[in-house]
Amino acid sequence: MQRFSYHTHTTFSDGKNTANEMIEQAERLGLFEIGISDHLIVHKNIAQTKNYPFLQKMTFSNFKDAYERCSKHIEELRRLQKEHQIKIKVGFETDYFIYDGWHDEMSDFLKKIDYDYLINGNHFLMDKTGEYIEDMTYIAKNPNEDINEPIKISIQRHFETMEKAIRSGFFTFLAHMDYVKKISSYHETDFHNEIENVIRALKETNTACELNTKGLRRSNGFYPAQSILEKLIQSDISLLISDDSHQTNEMCFEFESADQYLNNLHAKRFSL
Repeated sequence: MQRFSYHTHTTFSDGKNTANEMIEQAERLGLFEIGISDHLIVHKNIAQTKNYPFLQKMTFSNFKDAYERCSKHIEELRRLQKEHQIKIKVGFETDYFIYDGWHDEMSDFLKKIDYDYLINGNHFLMDKTGEYIEDMTYIAKNPNEDINEPIKISIQRHFETMEKAIRSGFFTFLAHMDYVKKISSYHETDFHNEIENVIRALKETNTACELNTKGLRRSNGFYPAQSILEKLIQSDISLLISDDSHQTNEMCFEFESADQYLNNLHAKRFSL
């Protein structure tokens, strides 16, 4: 079984347990490495999203505030490393946005912080300017709402944004590639070209992709779906298993079945 977990969340963002509690759980499970990868979501108009009350704790409206809080978080994780034998890596799960100036601000931000890796995990749909966004969880619960245009166009832009994120060079691996399937109007066959472009970007940039077990906890199956996973394997994309854990009892969730699944498919494996 895979003996590391790189996609975990703590009380710094939307997790239920502290970083130390998550690290101690990883040690109990016999992992040799854990990555703490709390959400880093920076968008100048984030407070305008309808789901903002839930998102507030893990989002920032500017990079200055993000730097101040993230720096303290990183310092704490580096301190905890001195107290534990397990290797602790500092990561963030980051949404990529397309409004003017965001990419350059993110690039400058990353030069200032002491991190080990970034996960690209996109949780929002947006309009063509990237100025107006809405959380996909909110949209899934309110299917009659859109992003100022037909939902299909917004989903196309979601995959196009994912491709831009991969090609940005910021990210080590891609999270829950078809997270958008929680929206009932999403049908994979409608976005064949967009998905192929994402896979091509992963291949050309040598970026890994995760097999995320979180969906199994919610009856959505693995992220990504088997049809996409098979395309990833055919393209020789490196894969890792992620639990996307938000509390200690979710760590390594269904890792054994995911590990066997990838072994049966002869998937190329990834580790930091």
